[in-house]
Amino acid sequence: MPRCCAATLPQLGLLLLCAAWLVPGLVGHSPWKGGDGEHFVRLWLLLQGDVAPQTVSATPPLYYWVATATAWLTSPILSLADGARLASGLFIALALFFVARTARALYGAEAGWAAALTLLGCMGLLVRGHELNAATAQFAAASIMLYGLASLPQGTRSGWALGGGAALMLLAGGAAEAVLALTLALLLPLVLETYRSPAARRALVWGVGGALLFGAVWLWFLATQHIPLIHAFNLQRWLESDGLHPGYYPGILGWYAWPAWPLAVWAVYRERRQWRTPGIVLPAGMLLGLLTLYAFDARPGEEQGLVLLLPLALLGAAGLFTLKRGAANALLWFGVMLFGFIALVLWVYWSAHDLGSPPRLAARLTKLGMTGVGELRPWALALGLAVTLAWIVFLARVGRSPLRPMLVWTASMTFIWVLLMALFQAPLDRRLSYVSVSEELAARVPAAECIQTYQVRSQQRLLLAYHSGRRLAPAARGCRWLLVETRSREREPHISAAWIKQWEGARPGDRSDRFHLYVRH
Repeated sequence: MPRCCAATLPQLGLLLLCAAWLVPGLVGHSPWKGGDGEHFVRLWLLLQGDVAPQTVSATPPLYYWVATATAWLTSPILSLADGARLASGLFIALALFFVARTARALYGAEAGWAAALTLLGCMGLLVRGHELNAATAQFAAASIMLYGLASLPQGTRSGWALGGGAALMLLAGGAAEAVLALTLALLLPLVLETYRSPAARRALVWGVGGALLFGAVWLWFLATQHIPLIHAFNLQRWLESDGLHPGYYPGILGWYAWPAWPLAVWAVYRERRQWRTPGIVLPAGMLLGLLTLYAFDARPGEEQGLVLLLPLALLGAAGLFTLKRGAANALLWFGVMLFGFIALVLWVYWSAHDLGSPPRLAARLTKLGMTGVGELRPWALALGLAVTLAWIVFLARVGRSPLRPMLVWTASMTFIWVLLMALFQAPLDRRLSYVSVSEELAARVPAAECIQTYQVRSQQRLLLAYHSGRRLAPAARGCRWLLVETRSREREPHISAAWIKQWEGARPGDRSDRFHLYVRH
């Protein structure tokens, strides 16, 4: 495949771009409703007592071990949620490193940055990579396995990468994905001649043997600790299925893996007559295997789709260097216009939020629960202007190279993310977290007293307990306080006259969950 000289691009600037993508959004906000709050609750339960992760979560322990470590290391300066969320950043960084190494092994040294930028440019990774997300551990482990597969012909050391990646994948809850990668390793020699050399065979034996040995040790440990295998290996994903879901992941990849998938399709099409090369067979085989496997997933979701981005990013890196000039320019200008328009929209919303103009939009933001509308925030303005100016300077100075379309796309998407965090992280935190409801509980319920809950879901109850510092329990019959949750347009349940309502409210702008606080008469 044609190659380019990526070394001419400033390496430090590319590293800074990766850091600018990774860091904003990881810290500075409370656990948000959804996946971020769900994984935080699991971690918090783990830290409440000396229990194994499998007893509080269907997700195996690797992510929670790392999140506990990052939270402990950063506890002097960061909150528990912010410190734990750094684990996602570490796993994303690990995946970027190994996907670049894999691309170098498959396509040459020049392709490393192309694969990393293509992966960072995938739209599905942006939000999922900045929240507490146990799937990022599988994401990193899969990248290591892919590197081990790609470098098998290079010698025994690559076998350790394959076996180590499979071991990490087992700890991350991807037993099926680990088996798939090992099966693919055994099948590659049937298709590719380079995998039939003595060095490749030795590496394969080391990799598969190491993975099987670790799997046996892990099984022994689980048996001695009486931990259910269905949780330790995340088998409920496959055993609880009520049917096949073959269309879910292909259906979301259109936006989730953009713009990696068009580049991947172009790479496969261009090499259709000479497809029996590691650069095509390995990522395409992994992608098809994962799509087949995930068709049996009982609970398909965006989080699990992260692993699919890895083979697509590799194929996309191969296709990037062979794009025709017209297609490359189209991708570049589409990115500039799309993200430029989004930036304009964000600034209009900032004007409505901080300046109260236009008035109708400001009123709409107030109705949606955004707090502080009409109050100017100088630091947010200064940071937003600095980020916007940096993006304009970047566009003016970026040089011509085969990486340019993807570099502009990824840098522009990073700019939008940083601008969003600069202008709206604080209002969004108030809107998406349970801090405001917890403050109401803390203001009304004395610290020494408990709150009995009724119809309050587990995640909400634990987040309210964490933020308020009060003990909330559904079975705490002796409490003087009662908290009731109603959803959507659900009627408030009949409460005995022995209880007097003290407060009623919800998260700012939330119309789905409403809370009612009572005190015993």
